[in-house]
Order: sequence, then C-alpha cells, then structure tokens
Amino acid sequence: MQLLVVTLEDTEVFLRMLNKLSINFRQGIVVPTTSLKHALLHSEIDAAPIFGSLTKLVENNYEPNNTLFLLLTEEEVEQAKETVRKITEGIEKKGIMFTVPISSMEVLK
Repeated sequence: MQLLVVTLEDTEVFLRMLNKLSINFRQGIVVPTTSLKHALLHSEIDAAPIFGSLTKLVENNYEPNNTLFLLLTEEEVEQAKETVRKITEGIEKKGIMFTVPISSMEVLK
C-alpha cells in the first residue's frame, strides 16, 4: 500500500482533480492546509529571522491550500499520479505530490 499526498494551491484545480480521481479511487481524506510561510505570517509568536521580512512584503490575505491523502495499492499509484499530472498540467509551481509506503492498514468499525 502507498499513501499518495497531493497539496494544491488552486481550489478549482483541486476540485477537478478530486472529481477525476473519485471515478477510480475512494479511500481518501481531504484536509484544508496552509503553508509554513502563511502560518508564520498569522502567528502571534515572532517569526524566525529568515521569515521576519516576509511579513512586510507578503499580503496576509490568502486562500488555504487543500491536501488529499489517498490510500492506494501499488498497482494504482502510477494511474493516480498520472491523473493528477494531467489535471494540473504537470503540477510544477501549483503544488506538491508524493507517496509514502504504508506497512499496515486496518478498517475500524
């Protein structure tokens, strides 16, 4: 088993991706997320020095990212990744996609 993780900045593209993936894959979770940069910009704690000047340069209004966690068999991974690539037109600068091996899984009732 593999866990495919996909995070996209564009909600419209993310929803199109979910629609396409839902045709073949059903074991997933969607979580609203934010980047480290945006989390630090909205933090009450002083940002680290390398991020300090970002608060002056970057506007604080932003739309949250969306992250999909999709549990797949080894055979399904490449098909799902190819679907994501097609919808995002290559995913470069739009988000990130990676897989993590899963050593065990149980369905809880």
